[in-house]
Amino acid sequence: MPKTAPDPLRDGRLLSQAIKAIRRLKGLSARDVAARMNMGVRTYQHFEAGRNKPNLEYIHRFCAVTQSDPFALLGALMIGSPAFARRTAENKLMTILMIGLKDYDAAMGDRILDQDPRTLIAAVEGMFARLRRDADERDAQTRRWLEAGERDLNARRPRPGR
Repeated sequence: MPKTAPDPLRDGRLLSQAIKAIRRLKGLSARDVAARMNMGVRTYQHFEAGRNKPNLEYIHRFCAVTQSDPFALLGALMIGSPAFARRTAENKLMTILMIGLKDYDAAMGDRILDQDPRTLIAAVEGMFARLRRDADERDAQTRRWLEAGERDLNARRPRPGR
């Protein structure tokens, strides 16, 4: 499969969409973010519009200001999903994965060279399958709790004609 060079225009558009989504999620104006990043509004507008190549320093400054995940912004570019950056802005999924990866690298060292890709794929798929199952179970538990609570409240409510 031929390798293609990154498309800076595509990356800029994806980054722009992700940054705007996070800024809106946080309820901030472009002017607010620019001031907190200690940069001119016009410079920030160029950054947010994705007019230049992705700038790691700006990404980290933006994420510090918005208390979001810089690794999620970079991950959003890599997987082509600006929504991913917004979805993981607060739970720090990508930062958590990067910390785990850093610890794994430190513990394994060169033994990583000997690991079979099938084992790595199975481990990653297993981790995400478990996260999906846990989320589904929590959703089901929440739904059951709400339904039971609503039934109880309705049973206690006076009915017309009592």
